[in-house]
Amino acid sequence: MFTHQPFRGSTIRRRADVQRTAIVREPDSLSSRLGLAAGRGLFRLALLAVWAAAMAIWLLAYVPILGAVVALAVLLGAAQGIAGFLAVPAVALAAGVTWWRSHGASFDRLISSRVFRFGRRIRYRSGFADLMASAGLQARDASARLVVPRLLWCRLGPHADLLTVQLCPGVTREDLEERTDELRSEFRALDVRVLAHRRRGWVWLRVICADTLMEPTAPPSSAHAVDLEALPLGRREDGSPWRLRLLGRHVLMAGASGSGKSSMVAGLLVALAPAIREGLVRVIGIDPKGGMEFGMYAELFHLLAADSDEHLVVGLEAAAALTAQRTRELRSRTRQHVPTTAEPFYVVLVDEVASLTTYIADRGLRSRAQAALGQLLTKGRAPGVSVVGCVQDPRKEVVDLRGLFTTRVGLRMTEKTEVAMVLGDGARDRGARCDQISALTPGMGYVVDDEDQTLTKVRSVYVDDEQMRWLARTYPSPTREDIGAVIPVQRDEPTPRRKARTGAAKKASESKEDSS
Repeated sequence: MFTHQPFRGSTIRRRADVQRTAIVREPDSLSSRLGLAAGRGLFRLALLAVWAAAMAIWLLAYVPILGAVVALAVLLGAAQGIAGFLAVPAVALAAGVTWWRSHGASFDRLISSRVFRFGRRIRYRSGFADLMASAGLQARDASARLVVPRLLWCRLGPHADLLTVQLCPGVTREDLEERTDELRSEFRALDVRVLAHRRRGWVWLRVICADTLMEPTAPPSSAHAVDLEALPLGRREDGSPWRLRLLGRHVLMAGASGSGKSSMVAGLLVALAPAIREGLVRVIGIDPKGGMEFGMYAELFHLLAADSDEHLVVGLEAAAALTAQRTRELRSRTRQHVPTTAEPFYVVLVDEVASLTTYIADRGLRSRAQAALGQLLTKGRAPGVSVVGCVQDPRKEVVDLRGLFTTRVGLRMTEKTEVAMVLGDGARDRGARCDQISALTPGMGYVVDDEDQTLTKVRSVYVDDEQMRWLARTYPSPTREDIGAVIPVQRDEPTPRRKARTGAAKKASESKEDSS
């Protein structure tokens, strides 16, 4: 009935408590003071003992094998005395060392990793309120109470932990995002990110404890059903698979030279290969490098433009004309295209967007390329045409249309300012440190989707040249179209410019007008 939560946050101390503490007088006699100190010490020791017993029971329940060993030791100790109680830990220790040396992976999964995770849980809960107050994430209410965000639950994982935090009045999600460095240092983690929670007033803290992206990932088997809403492209920072939604999306991949854009494109083609052979997906390739990128596996493309600037622009215009035609065909039928072999899903793969929108010397061709790309990005999602663009220089004057890409991937970059240009304002403050990615880890980057603005660190699969040649031979496109046979979109001829009149001709014209 009521949506107000009167007990949000954790109370640290009241002003009245401080005042009462200030006016309390210590006993005058030495014996009284010693007795009071001893009483306080015993009380704290009793609280510590109760807390330690509770944590020990919790640890034994969290690591069942340790719990079983302790239970067996207690039973034998009760039956055979101290000898039986000490025999069980000795045998268990010897068996544990043998297990660890012979099968280290299973021992880590069942014993050591769970113990370390339990230690992280203790670290989170023991000083969370003090951490919030020390980081400045605090507020005061009308009763002068100092309140901080409250830690509700901890969901521990082998590589990353997810903390559910209830915000207190006066502290917002943006405040936590600005203090992630302090949280990372206190948690002894690699990184901390703030994620939106489905419940208002709550957030998730994703604490990254281990880097799972240092080693490249092998590409998945191509003999799988293709789901255009969940294409496997690599691995996320928490160890789970990274799946990219391509249906109804435009994807921008930005990164410096050698950052792994080619590997990410190759991984995308590996995920789409079965659908390409079945005719469910057709790929239009735009390669400004003369075919050095896409020519190695040209059999996968329905249409490949690479020979000249004119061919590149014609390929874009052909995709734009296809989008306009399909939009007319789907009018009054549906608002979202469903891919079939008769009406396949089109992927327009542009290797370097800046080569089309900025670096073409012919101004007319450059304008045509910008117009065609704008039509694809604004009209292509509903009729089943998605644009996947790669760019090396994400400056504003290079990619004017990057705001129309609904999914953006930021790989290794050279400057801090480029992160905001690709992933949006505040992305670097939320953890997208693309300028700090090592050159030894190509394919590593951060992904942002316009739907929820969730920031995720990922690494794409690695596909070598021989695998791509095999893929092109095994999963060729059943339809091929030559770029030379494509008829460009008809355009009105520009009006010829009037020649500048000389001074004599201008005077003759004026005198003629005066006489008339």
